[in-house]
Amino acid sequence: MFIDLGDTRLHYVSTGEGPPVVLLHGLGGSLHAWHGVIEVLALHHHVVAVDLRGHGRSGTAGKASIGSWVKDVEALLNALELPPVTLVGHSVGSLVAQHAAVKRPEMVDHLVLMGGISWFEPTAKEAYRQRAKTVETEGLDAIVDDWLAGALAPRTQAKLPQVVGLLRDLFLRNDPQSYAEACRAVTEPPTIDRERIGQPTLLLVGDHDRSTPIAMAEELHGEIPVSRVQVIPTAGHWAPLEQPDEIGSAILQFLT
Repeated sequence: MFIDLGDTRLHYVSTGEGPPVVLLHGLGGSLHAWHGVIEVLALHHHVVAVDLRGHGRSGTAGKASIGSWVKDVEALLNALELPPVTLVGHSVGSLVAQHAAVKRPEMVDHLVLMGGISWFEPTAKEAYRQRAKTVETEGLDAIVDDWLAGALAPRTQAKLPQVVGLLRDLFLRNDPQSYAEACRAVTEPPTIDRERIGQPTLLLVGDHDRSTPIAMAEELHGEIPVSRVQVIPTAGHWAPLEQPDEIGSAILQFLT
């Protein structure tokens, strides 16, 4: 399904019945990264997953930024006339979710951050800027192997080559310029006053996540007033692909 925002179109899926849960994917991903999680949640909830602008089948118009993605999510929730939702964000999607929870608290009643981002050291920001330059000049093929090496848990790399292959394909389907802009957006997020996040918040993190490790989840826990951390075993940064049943069950238990 698509929704027309005037300057572009957003692609989304909507399935299931019950209290609404909205899923936001990570940098370079698409709503399909949530496929297994959607299957679990849709047994008890109305689940909506969206391709953020510049990702998946959504349009690429406009400059990518955390603020523009928040506005797109607001527009989608308004168009679907949803009651307050559980907003679930993975990686960069977690920044979008945090900002939306502060900016429009009446739209979000629970928050789930998977591989949540607190803040990046200057060296990490520079790495994202360099990644953007490389993609613009050499394309996505120039970085995909190094990117994959840190994306999944060692067991996934060794035992589930099909997941590795699917994630590789998902990554390479990105528009290079849109991906580069998204990398720069990560380095320039608006300030979040996390003490204003009043929604109960579940912080999920893979035990082998090198991009947003357990220590970052603990930082978020220390800043978000009503929050708790849950570690997902045998999972890296792309835990929604590696452990969808575990993540879906954790969210369902959180909302029960």
